[in-house]
Amino acid sequence: MLEEFDVSNLSLLDLFNMEVKAQVVVLNDCLLALETKPNPQEELAALMRAAHCIKGAARIVQIDPAVNLAHVMEDCFVAAQEGKVTLTADRIDVLLQGVDMLLRIAETFTANPNLQMLENIGI
Repeated sequence: MLEEFDVSNLSLLDLFNMEVKAQVVVLNDCLLALETKPNPQEELAALMRAAHCIKGAARIVQIDPAVNLAHVMEDCFVAAQEGKVTLTADRIDVLLQGVDMLLRIAETFTANPNLQMLENIGI
């Protein structure tokens, strides 16, 4: 039997971190699948939704660098869905780096809630 996880004692930053970690799994899996699938429409839709979820969660906790990065990634996935861009291996590598950066941002802010994000984070 599964026990319910009580989130009532978690902060919004903790919930943001949990959301990012869950969506990072989707992002990594689907980005890697793009390299082998000839028509990855399901993966592109999942990628767009995952980036959108992170963007919304980051907006709630006011972590603008994560909002901006997730927004750019979401736009990229939409453009790929519409056939406006092709996600080559090099572009997928850059997107994977973006996924890693989103995770680092979430972990950094969760560990240091009073941190003022540096504008030169390098996004």
